[in-house]
Amino acid sequence: MKIIIAGAGRIGYSIAAELSKEKNDISVIECNETRVEEIYNSLDIQVYKGNGANYDVLAQAGAANADLVIAVTHADETNLLCCLTAKKLGTKRTIARVRDREYRKQIALLKDELGITMIINPEEATANEISRILRYPAASKVEPFANSRAESVEIRVGEDSPLNGLQISNFHSKIADKVLISAVSRGKEAIIPRGDFTLQTGDRLNLIGSYKEMNNFLRKNNSFRHGIKTVLILGAGRTTSYLIQRIINSGMKVKIIEKNERMCEELKLAFPKAELVLADGTKSEVLLEEGLADADAFLAATGDDEDNVITSMYALSLGTRKVITKINESHIIKMLAGSNLDSIVQPSSIATQRVVQYVRSVQNAYDTNSVDRMYYMFEGRVEALEFIINENTPFIGSPIKDLSLASDVLIAAIIRKGVCIIPSGDDVISPGDSVIITTTRSAISRFEDIVEDYIR
Repeated sequence: MKIIIAGAGRIGYSIAAELSKEKNDISVIECNETRVEEIYNSLDIQVYKGNGANYDVLAQAGAANADLVIAVTHADETNLLCCLTAKKLGTKRTIARVRDREYRKQIALLKDELGITMIINPEEATANEISRILRYPAASKVEPFANSRAESVEIRVGEDSPLNGLQISNFHSKIADKVLISAVSRGKEAIIPRGDFTLQTGDRLNLIGSYKEMNNFLRKNNSFRHGIKTVLILGAGRTTSYLIQRIINSGMKVKIIEKNERMCEELKLAFPKAELVLADGTKSEVLLEEGLADADAFLAATGDDEDNVITSMYALSLGTRKVITKINESHIIKMLAGSNLDSIVQPSSIATQRVVQYVRSVQNAYDTNSVDRMYYMFEGRVEALEFIINENTPFIGSPIKDLSLASDVLIAAIIRKGVCIIPSGDDVISPGDSVIITTTRSAISRFEDIVEDYIR
């Protein structure tokens, strides 16, 4: 596909890097000279210096023949104008980053009037991910599939865990028969495990199962016997503003520490049930005074990655049961690979996977077996993909054990009539099923790609 990306900040760069790996024709428009140089030197794509909403710049970048324009500058107005201009030039589809709450209220009108195909809001999506993690405090990450009929959950194997030293083939008989270990991260290696694989301390596992079965498994095999009741948040930015009501609606008490008086007052007015504290939460004495040692969960969500990391580590040292850390920069996340900070959320990664999922579905618009949902695991080294099966799908009625599945692919779950099935080799795939696979291979966009040497 010919794709133009307006804006080369963290999100624009991340989207450009991922989509260029999948052999798309990518062009980036950026007005900042430094960012232009960085992209030119690191990615093999075309770069144009200028305003992404400018008619002449878009025309020069080829918007008249573009399949997709993605506007992800820091200004909502620029993104909306970029999409409108691109559509006037002839671009087939547009995606806009829109973060302002007032604009979000008019989202339906904006999409119709401006011809926007999809609107992304990284901060709101990040808040959704955090709220899911708070619902599963024993998990590092949580992602729903098939309208929440299946849950993808990440946990770490502790030294005292019953999973330590367990062979995968014994997992169903000894631990949980309706939950599947779909992927393992060990050090720098990502693995799609087979039956002879043995788990060890420090392994990060991705598990898939229904909400009920996953909840039962986590309660039996983790110290979290009870849910989160109190949440302490550092930082009152956009992510926090989207998260507060979700926390309150879940019956949790929430306290936010913010050193900016204006932001603090705005949230006080918007969310009277939340407790707001005007203070510098990067100071240990402030965190202690505001109850960090007694809080069930701590979220570091300031705009400064270093502050978030340091305060999160401090929370862990005090024994806080659940610590969630928002980090923007990928290189910092890589540096924390060996740390105990398990629940790290990255807005740019969350936004990128939504866009990549959409691009793959568009690429196979006439193929009804294309990706319906996608989720990155283990810093993007593993993908979980959901496919909707129809009567034209290959392999219908064939037992899974008879399929020549690629070695880097696992069929993790089948959702049939609302029921999540953990498949065995004798199970078959039927029309109407949602099938979730995990893979260490990138760019799978059709269900039949999971079978070795399949010829269409």
